[in-house]
Amino acid sequence: MNKNLIALAVSTAFALPAMADVAVGPFSVYGTAQSAIENVNISFAAGRSTDNTTDTSKTSQTRLMDQTSKLGFKIAHDLGQGMTGLAQVESRFYLGNGGNNTQDKAEVGSRNTFVGLGSNDFGTVRLGRYDNAYKLSLKAAAPYIYNNINDASAEYGDKQIMTRLGGRMGDMVAYESPKFNGLQALVSYNMGKDSDNGLGAADYSAATATTKVSSVSQLPGTLMPQTALSLAYAQGPITAAFGYTTISNAAWQLDGSSSTKAAFNTTAGASFGLTAYQLGGQYTFGEYSVGGMYEVTSSNQKGVSAAKDFDQSQATYALIGAYKSGPHEAHLRYAVASDVTGNTGTTALKADTGATQYSLMYAYEINKSVKFVSSYTNLANKANAKFTSASGFAVDTGATMSQIAIGLAATF
Repeated sequence: MNKNLIALAVSTAFALPAMADVAVGPFSVYGTAQSAIENVNISFAAGRSTDNTTDTSKTSQTRLMDQTSKLGFKIAHDLGQGMTGLAQVESRFYLGNGGNNTQDKAEVGSRNTFVGLGSNDFGTVRLGRYDNAYKLSLKAAAPYIYNNINDASAEYGDKQIMTRLGGRMGDMVAYESPKFNGLQALVSYNMGKDSDNGLGAADYSAATATTKVSSVSQLPGTLMPQTALSLAYAQGPITAAFGYTTISNAAWQLDGSSSTKAAFNTTAGASFGLTAYQLGGQYTFGEYSVGGMYEVTSSNQKGVSAAKDFDQSQATYALIGAYKSGPHEAHLRYAVASDVTGNTGTTALKADTGATQYSLMYAYEINKSVKFVSSYTNLANKANAKFTSASGFAVDTGATMSQIAIGLAATF
């Protein structure tokens, strides 16, 4: 009797999820758990004064850090006639960070989380939190640059050398066209209601004074919507893409900040411009791949005052060579930010605003779900630049960072 009850309970437990799948459509759980031991060293040019005499952790540190671990749930429900209903909830979680509330904060739906509708003939529309088309143009152009072996060494992001205006935004409408002979278009529009719009802390300037605020809603009419588009090509061994983005009501003084920083000014008659474009590709021949990206970010502010108006641009590029054979994968990567060019009102444009970064990465696939990962990264900032890698370690202006990271990654 007891055995029968146990058998019935077990069979019911397995039957219920199956019944739920039938009701809501194909459902899957996926994710990545990845962490690495990082040894970070910071050095400064000779004669450079620092505040590191009492806090040596700013110049040297060994730490265990998460490498973009995530957990996701998704549904793709066949609606018939070539239509598909989509839903996804993807969340960040942390393995091995320092233990404080900021580092270990993990919110449900903090990554790409959306509801959508797909059509074989008309493409796919997504509503929710999603990567903008400018960020995805990098992924389409050079997959090996986008898909890092070790996330700590990534060259792209709001504080990194490449694709600083690419990001994941919470009020996104995104469209993805069907593929035609290898060509595909992506368009995204972020409505600008987020407090930082994916651009980092924003400064909002009133007519009489500059005031930092925590929310765009505190200053009516200062929303900064972002439009982005990508045209991508993938056919055989070749991938290529062009990406463009523009942000309304915003300007960013490039020689004053290496990380994305949008500003809004209420001066009557003032105008702003903040745009970027990038172009690149990747070619695979056998076990080898080579790729690269070139990007120009431009911003201007006019009609505020002779002292505050500016018109600037900065060119950046990244190159990669990759090898993948059986369980082995290796990347050699190089990225450069050129000095900012243009003008800055009545003050001199800052010199030495560029940086270089190179990385060597290696991974060994233990099985199809678990791999060993390692990387060496060197990032050298010029005197007025403070780029960092995606490791998130705060690098001061003019500092050079070298980093060794060794860890494990498991996917499911």
